[in-house]
Amino acid sequence: MNDPSDPMRLLPYLNREQYGERPLLYGPYFDAQPVSSEVEERYGRVGDHYEIVDEKVTYVYNNADKMFFPRMGDPSQNRPAIYRQWINKPQGKPTFFDNLEFLFSYQIGWMYWRYFMWNFAGRQNGEQGFYSWDKKSGHWASGIKWLDELRLYDMDHMPETMMKHRAWNKYFLLPFLFGLLGLFYHARRRPEDFLALMTLFIITGIGIIIYSNQPPNEPRERDYVLVGSFFTYAIWIGMGVLAVFELLREQLRLSPNMAAGLASAVVLSAPVVMGFQNFDDHSRRHITAPRDYAANFLESCEPNAIIFTYGDNDTYPLWYAQEVEGIRTDVRVVNLSLIAVDWYINQLRRKVNDSPPIKLSIPADAYRGRKRNSVVYYNPSGVDREMSLQAVLEFIGEDHPLVGAGGRKVESYLPTKKIYLPVDVARARQLGMIGPNDTTNVVDRIPIKINRNYLIKDDLAILDLIASNIWERPIYFAVTCRPEKMFGMQDFTQLEGLALRIVPVKSQSDRSLGIYGSGRVAVDRTYDIIMNKWRWGNFDKMPLYVDHAFGPSIQSMRVVMLRTARVLNQRGEKDRAVAMCEKYFEAFPHFNFPYDYNAMYFIRVMVDAGAYDKAKPHIDILANEMADWLEFYFSLDPSLLEPQASFGQDFALALRTKDDILNVVKAAGDEEYAQQLEELFAPYSLDRLVQ
Repeated sequence: MNDPSDPMRLLPYLNREQYGERPLLYGPYFDAQPVSSEVEERYGRVGDHYEIVDEKVTYVYNNADKMFFPRMGDPSQNRPAIYRQWINKPQGKPTFFDNLEFLFSYQIGWMYWRYFMWNFAGRQNGEQGFYSWDKKSGHWASGIKWLDELRLYDMDHMPETMMKHRAWNKYFLLPFLFGLLGLFYHARRRPEDFLALMTLFIITGIGIIIYSNQPPNEPRERDYVLVGSFFTYAIWIGMGVLAVFELLREQLRLSPNMAAGLASAVVLSAPVVMGFQNFDDHSRRHITAPRDYAANFLESCEPNAIIFTYGDNDTYPLWYAQEVEGIRTDVRVVNLSLIAVDWYINQLRRKVNDSPPIKLSIPADAYRGRKRNSVVYYNPSGVDREMSLQAVLEFIGEDHPLVGAGGRKVESYLPTKKIYLPVDVARARQLGMIGPNDTTNVVDRIPIKINRNYLIKDDLAILDLIASNIWERPIYFAVTCRPEKMFGMQDFTQLEGLALRIVPVKSQSDRSLGIYGSGRVAVDRTYDIIMNKWRWGNFDKMPLYVDHAFGPSIQSMRVVMLRTARVLNQRGEKDRAVAMCEKYFEAFPHFNFPYDYNAMYFIRVMVDAGAYDKAKPHIDILANEMADWLEFYFSLDPSLLEPQASFGQDFALALRTKDDILNVVKAAGDEEYAQQLEELFAPYSLDRLVQ
């Protein structure tokens, strides 16, 4: 996203500068350190004239730190460590041959050949997959047992969950082989045409891979950029019909009509197999999860609220729900991934649908372009004085020029790190932020924690938005946000559905649950939201394909339901705690969500609440599921079960789940059932691995 409002801003947009640059023929390796930087000033329109509003910084490296044809040059997002994993070089400067190894193993092998085989051989499962040595996910698989076992694992003992996975698509190499047949036929019959098509195939495949110079662990699959190459290969599959036709007519001396019909039938087997294999995981019929899960976030908010979200998958569905479905158009969704740029901050000042403009105290000009991209902490006295958040923002919004590192001038600075948000207690009660039972834990100020010696523009905008709107509109953080963007306010929030509302009430957070455990739970409101307002994407009603992209939202709902059930149980509201657990199993049924250790958390709550009989059917499903998986794990090479290996963590968790099941059943005094479970799990002792 961007807002190229004038020609000067249009050019960087067209050049895709926001995505950075990856040297193609000559550049630094990932561990190289810049020796200087070059700054190119950028003009932008301000009113009726142009002035310098931004800059492009290009880092300069020593020639000794550069190499020809650099394949490993991205120093961000912990990628240097991942580069070293792919070339198996824990230390030392990468060489040209290391570059080539990365090119062939990752860029061509993992990011092209794997995607190619997904389309023409078959796919192991629906997971993206990040490492070729991780046998668990992301590989191609043909359905030809001996061939797949050479590359993956023993498939004789695969659990039912894996065998019936809708994204385990088996083409038995048919599209690949027919394409290969058509390729050779084309090369033999029309070599000039073949060279033209082969050129297109290479340019739109390997050529794009080399040009894009992809770093490891992309946030999402990148097979879409290679679709031209796959389309080209599909042309050769079509030519496979001619190859088979010619073979039948010349070798078996069939009539032209019979040969044509038989050739068509033979090659048609490939798309028919693909159609049957792919339909169940490609059909989106009945799946309403993107809309429903987005609505669940929105319905978690009070009227006229502001909610911070993080990332594309947590934001765009909410915008769709509002703009297309008209759901909760009074809620303003603020994307933390975009709030670091001036044009998005300025958009917040506008009315959107039924949401009034957001107030900000720092003027638009102070956010423009490069201004206040970074605001450094500066206090020559060495002793911080306490300042209210509004006073700090007012100071930063004014011009207090300071010469920073490298002689660069900055517009203003952060004068203190002892910052607090003063509380209007009366207004907070009017807004429902303080409940009738809140007495000793109500505070008159909320501390703001700054753990660095600087603030960046998105920090300023977040704090500005909170300070300027907190006593007029409910402000929430989605539970999928990054905790550091809450500036230490976790203990001053309350969980309402999938959102954490800032409140002037201090509560002890449950650190074991991460951001989900922040502050307290608004129990009655959250219970009502979950039981009466949330929708489940039809996954609760019929067997459907659950794409892995739904994982973060599903995990969020799962943890919110678990925390609510636990709090209800602690408060002595046993019936509602059990009802919440039953709602979880109803919303995430076994036929779409195979039971794993997450089910154990809810089973424990039910048993602790005195509902062992209601929990027992779920215990039985979980026990059989774990036995099925353990049978598979014990069939694998022990090296795949090491702690850091492909199935190491899953194996350890399955063993833990087995033990927990037995402990829960024995503690409930169900000796007969405990004996049955011990017999079920008897073959899965660690001693068996040693033998």
